[in-house]
Amino acid sequence: MRGPTSEYAAPPIYVTPEGRKPGIRFSGRELFQLAVAVLALSGALTLLYVLPLLRGGLPVDLLAFLFVASLVAVGTGVGLHEIAHKAVAQRYGHWAEFRYYPLGLLLAFVFAFMGFIYGAPGATIVAGNVRPDENGKISAAGPATNLVLAGGFLALGLALEGAVTTLNAVFLVYAIATSAAFMNLILAGFNMIPFLPFDGAKVWAWNKPAYLGIIAAVLGLFGFGVTRGLFL
Repeated sequence: MRGPTSEYAAPPIYVTPEGRKPGIRFSGRELFQLAVAVLALSGALTLLYVLPLLRGGLPVDLLAFLFVASLVAVGTGVGLHEIAHKAVAQRYGHWAEFRYYPLGLLLAFVFAFMGFIYGAPGATIVAGNVRPDENGKISAAGPATNLVLAGGFLALGLALEGAVTTLNAVFLVYAIATSAAFMNLILAGFNMIPFLPFDGAKVWAWNKPAYLGIIAAVLGLFGFGVTRGLFL
């Protein structure tokens, strides 16, 4: 409830539950902003890879490969992570849409020039009467999706490693799969930092065994990838 109308007060915003409906619903604005965020981060990651190679000349086909590898890694690691948050929130009947953060995307390019990658592409905004357990499950959905994707990419890498030879087509698919696995694990672990605004803070508040389980899975898959030499 709002108090008496005041010229200094912002207008009220009313959010009504959407109700539980099957499927995932996107707005045009959301799809545009999600696409911009994924493409921008993919460009920044490509730039990070490219800068050390520029002195020796950079073939166009190599540049294209690096962008494709970055797009797969970012598209799954960031894009599907955010869609997972949205899907679970909508499953509970809440309004949920991704919104990008232009300054965070710009800073990703600045940091790439400095030799490392860090970006704040945006976030999935959830509105409604969200219960604490729902908030925890919505937050856990993103890192859990990263874990499933990382496991799938690692399995693909293992299946292909025996057929890899220098710069053949199998090697290119292998490199894309293992880099995407690495990216998904890094993002899962990073997002599980137990402080706001990271997902980990909300998962920890909701269910500590679930939090520890996700952390254990991240460390286990990462250790497996390192031990098998899948992360170049």
